[in-house]
Amino acid sequence: MQEYLNVATLIVNFIAVLYLVIKSSFRKKWDYQQELSLKMVSNQEKLMRQLTDIKITIEHHHMMTQRENEQWKVEMVQALNAVKIESDSNSKANNGHQLFLNDRYKEVFDLKAKGLSVEEIAKQLGKGNGEVAFILQLAEQART
Repeated sequence: MQEYLNVATLIVNFIAVLYLVIKSSFRKKWDYQQELSLKMVSNQEKLMRQLTDIKITIEHHHMMTQRENEQWKVEMVQALNAVKIESDSNSKANNGHQLFLNDRYKEVFDLKAKGLSVEEIAKQLGKGNGEVAFILQLAEQART
């Protein structure tokens, strides 16, 4: 009887040890999953902050570009008004502003005559697409 009791105790102890090992294994796995989850949340928060910073930077550059573009347009209009005034006074002698635009932006008009697009002209001359388009638009308005 004592032997049966010892065997039963050994079996119960074995089951208890097995239970503790399995429980410990699941706890380690659970702890690892929690740690991994926390790292993922932390990385996601970092990425969101970085994306916000990038968005702010892009918006800032966009605003600066718009301001520069507006300033450039104002300067071009002022320059064209000055050219127009000058050419109006000289128009009796020579066909005024049309010749001046053609002389000043000869490269642009030559490339356009060759059939290049605004983007190709801008790239070749190292100018902005907007600048080339604006020059061609002003020349077209001057012709009409």
